[in-house]
Parts: sequence; C-alpha cells; structure tokens
Amino acid sequence: MKAIICDDEKVTCSDLENLLLKYAKEKRVFLTAEVFYSGDTLLDYLKREKTDILFLDIELPGMDGVSVGKYIREIMEDDTIFLVYISSKEHYALQLFQNHPFDFLIKPLEQEKVYHVLDNIYRAAGKNNSSFEFQNYNDRFRIAYNDILYFQSEGRKINIVLKKEIKTFYGKLSEIEKRTPGNFLKIHKSYLINRNYVKEFTYEWVKMNNGDILNISKANRADVRRKILESAADEFGNI
Repeated sequence: MKAIICDDEKVTCSDLENLLLKYAKEKRVFLTAEVFYSGDTLLDYLKREKTDILFLDIELPGMDGVSVGKYIREIMEDDTIFLVYISSKEHYALQLFQNHPFDFLIKPLEQEKVYHVLDNIYRAAGKNNSSFEFQNYNDRFRIAYNDILYFQSEGRKINIVLKKEIKTFYGKLSEIEKRTPGNFLKIHKSYLINRNYVKEFTYEWVKMNNGDILNISKANRADVRRKILESAADEFGNI
C-alpha cells in the first residue's frame, strides 16, 4: 500500500514516516511513504497520482486539512482513501464526520496507536476486497461491497445503487442483509445502506454521497441513529 503524510511540522512527518516503515518491516507488508508539507501541494499531487492511506494534519498553511478532505471526497469523488487526521487538538474530531475519516490521531504520535490504526486499515482493506455476487437470468455478476452505496427493494426487484450507475436483479432484501458486511445497515424495509457513504442524517432520513435522500422507517429510527453515531464514534477511537 502507498501512504502519504501531510503536515507542516517536519519532525512529525519524519517520526511518522519512520513508524510506517518500521511497521512494514515488522509486519512484513508492502508499505511506502511520501511526505508533503502543505495542503495545496498535496492536492496537486493527488490529482495526478493515487494513494491508499493519507495521514493529514488539520492545521496546514494554505488549504487546511478539513478543506483538503472535503475536496477529496466531494470534488474528486474519492471515497477509497483511508483518511487519518492528525492534530494536537482533540476538539476537531466531530467536525470531520462528513469527510468520512477512518481515524483520528492526537499528537505527539505514539507507536502503539499508529500501529493500531494501520492494523485496522489492513483489516478493512481485506474486507473491502470482498464482493457481492448475484445472478441476472443466466449471467453471474460480482460487485465490490466498497462500490455499493445502497440496495433498494422494489417488489421482487433489487436495485444496487453504485456511484454512477444502477444494477438490477431479482431477490429479497432480507436475504441480502445476511450476506453483507457490518458496514451495511437496514434503515427501511426498502433500503439497505452502506453507512460509509452517508453524507448527512437526521432522525427521519439519510442523505447518501450521491445526493439521494432515503427515509428511515419509524420502527428503525432509534436503532439507526444509534448505530450511525456509534460508527462515527468508532472512527475516533483513539481519542
């Protein structure tokens, strides 16, 4: 995997880069690291090159880390980067929810916590490689769970809503729910959503990254709200 560190403090960048390379050697995994010191130069690079993991400081010269994260998620429409915010101030954490960070690290960075984040990233990357398989007439298809925003039931028909298209087959939402990983959440008898792609939510509806607004059934509202909030809290488990 490829990691990028963006922080205007050179000591932090150097220490974190050493920890990443040390982790790769100890765990025997492939992990490279590159360093940037400003959000503007980082974005210029990301427009040309892909990365897997981004350790991003919040307070940066020029474009700050919150704006960089928003640009990556909304303008570049890249939801695949494991975004890990780093800061010396804890109070930022809940302000970052819409950028879908994977985790949040407090300076000074500790090896144990950095390793814990990397372990979780590698574990999640393995899960994200799993796919949903379905049959449409005589043809079989496979779609990575990480590409699915939500499943929608319309009678006997199931719509698989992706970022830029919709796939359709015949099935039951209750059966699909049993096959999907833990980041999928049933909010209504007609909707099974990938909570990683929830952009906004209220007690009555969720707004997905593609702009679709889906109603939460009355029976599910308390449970859905609790699980989404728990998911947001889990993202900042190191605080």
